[in-house]
This record gives sequence, structure tokens and C-alpha cells, in this order.
Amino acid sequence: MIAVIAVAALGAYYAMIPAAGQSQSTTAVSSSSPGLSVVEINQKGSDTLLVLAQRWAEEYMKTHPNAQIAVSGGGSGTGIAALIDGQIDIADSSREIKQSEIDEAKSKGVTPVEWKVALDGISAIVHPSNPIGELTIEQLGLIFRGNLTNWKQLGGADVPIITYGRQSNSGTYVYWKEHVLGNKDYRADMQSLNGNADIVDAVSKDRSAIGYVGIAYAESRRTEVKILAVKKDASSPAIMPNQPTILDGSYPISRYLYVYTNGMPTGEINQYVKWILGPQGQAIVSEVEYIPIPGFVAEEQIQMLS
Repeated sequence: MIAVIAVAALGAYYAMIPAAGQSQSTTAVSSSSPGLSVVEINQKGSDTLLVLAQRWAEEYMKTHPNAQIAVSGGGSGTGIAALIDGQIDIADSSREIKQSEIDEAKSKGVTPVEWKVALDGISAIVHPSNPIGELTIEQLGLIFRGNLTNWKQLGGADVPIITYGRQSNSGTYVYWKEHVLGNKDYRADMQSLNGNADIVDAVSKDRSAIGYVGIAYAESRRTEVKILAVKKDASSPAIMPNQPTILDGSYPISRYLYVYTNGMPTGEINQYVKWILGPQGQAIVSEVEYIPIPGFVAEEQIQMLS
């Protein structure tokens, strides 16, 4: 049986924002010079990871002129499927690979290897005019399952609750379903959008709205949306999502971000993944407002690549 090679333990994460409509776009960046043998690397998947992956590619190619890296989004499931089908070299994912995907990979001779590359948290956001400032995970689940349908039920205005979420191929969609909805179905009338930027856009214009996005997507536009504090349960303190509360584990909706390769990477792909996990790659994680992985997690993974 082909198992995913999980490198290290833990569980959390942090993200940045593409411009509206960028989440599904393909960005190819080239740094090749005449006379050099060009190595092409194709990287695809998570919308949450898209901006970070683009920055990694751009910065890596500045010092590795033989590398040509093409980066595109489309969702975690899309990236993993492309890796399984042999279409790409690296799949970006904001969730762990599913057993069904591992089984499919095995049937096609593919061995997914997991690398933890950043930490992130998911923010619940509403329109700035909404008087609600905090919710429990249970209340969020009831909203997105359709059990709570009017803000009046939560102490707000007497208006319907309009929910915005991701499409089903998104790792954020899957994570929210598992950890907030308790693996129950989303309400049928949730408006499913392509990416984080689209959800921020929609919530910023809808006084009845609530949505969920990566923390940095919300932070970068906090004048347009209101970020809710989240309580683990009714008796717990309300915690705002930020770097300290994700690192200390007090913010309850957080996760790792991953990349997957087919087997242990070699050659330029090996060097690129090692660079992502090293000081330069992790410095970019901070620059785009994600949270770098703990040092011991990075070291364990780099040793596997050496």
C-alpha cells in the first residue's frame, strides 16, 4: 500500500490575497538565460497558497536562472488530481491528501509525498455594519449548515443570514466542513465562490453576509470586512485570529499548508522544495503574512531531502 510520507507533526496555518479574479489564473514566470539548460517545474493547486507559491517561484528563479516555474491555482483538489495524473510536479494544498486520492495515486503508480510549508488560520468575516463581534464554533456550524438563518437569532438585526463559501474542490471548503460543520453538509443555498478574494469582495458588499477566508485575505482588507473573534465553546474566551494566537494554539480554526510531490523529489525539484523549507523560503512566508513552520519541522523535512 502506498502511504503518504508525512514529515513531522502539528496542525495550523496563515495566507495572503490575490487581486479579485486572480485565484484561478495561471502565472508562469521565467528566469532562464540563453545557453542554460532550462528545467521546467509545474506547480498547481490551492488558492490559499497561490500568492505565496507565486512569490516563491519568482524569488527562486532570480538566483536559479536554469529554473522555469509555472504556478497556477484552481483549488487543492485540482492540484492533487493533476499530480496524480502526472500533469504537474508539485501540488499545493491547504488540506491533507485524502485516502481515496492516495488509493487513486497508487493505481497510477504515483506516490504522494507530503511537505508542510506554512501555517494559516481561517477567519470568519461579516460586513462591517454587523453588530455581531464573536461566535462559537458551534454557532458557525449552525449557520453554515442552515440551522441558523436570521441574524436576529444571534442578537443581530432581523435580516436573513447570507453565507459565502468556497467550491468543493477547495481545501478550505473541506477543512471548514470537517472542523466547523462537524462533517455535516453545507446549507443548500450557500453561495460557492472560486477564491478567498471573491468571498472578501462579496461580504464587503452584503450587509447580511458571512464568509470564511484565510486570515491574511481578511487582514489586508479589514477596513472593508469585519473579522469575528471565535470561541471554542460557550464557556471559552473569544479569540481573534492572528499570528500569536495561531502559534500558541488558542485560535481554534487553524491548520498547516502543504505541497505534495510524486515520490522523494530529485534534481531541481529537490532543491526548490529544500529552498522553500529553508530560511529564504520561510522568510517569504512571513513577508506575505503567512506563519513560518516551526524550525524543528523544517529541519526534519530538509534532512529527508538531503
